[in-house]
Amino acid sequence: MKAPLLEENKCSILIAEYATGHVSKKDLTLFHKGDNEEEVYQFFENFDNAESFILNFIKSKPQFECSIYNHNGEHLKTFDITGERKFAKND
Repeated sequence: MKAPLLEENKCSILIAEYATGHVSKKDLTLFHKGDNEEEVYQFFENFDNAESFILNFIKSKPQFECSIYNHNGEHLKTFDITGERKFAKND
């Protein structure tokens, strides 16, 4: 599953269960292979709006983690109840 391509500066977010990494649909039900991928990503006008949504969402639903993708579908950040998750870079 690839993040959608969007207009410049817009972002998408993906929500997953923190404990398992299983992807959730917008309604927070489990996404299954074969389900409509359009039910997964949520869209925001810019990074700040996406990040604000995620930080508030995780406070109220700590059992989830969220990732932000830019308009090119590139991963920007992932947040969970512990804060921003850091990933090792493969140089």
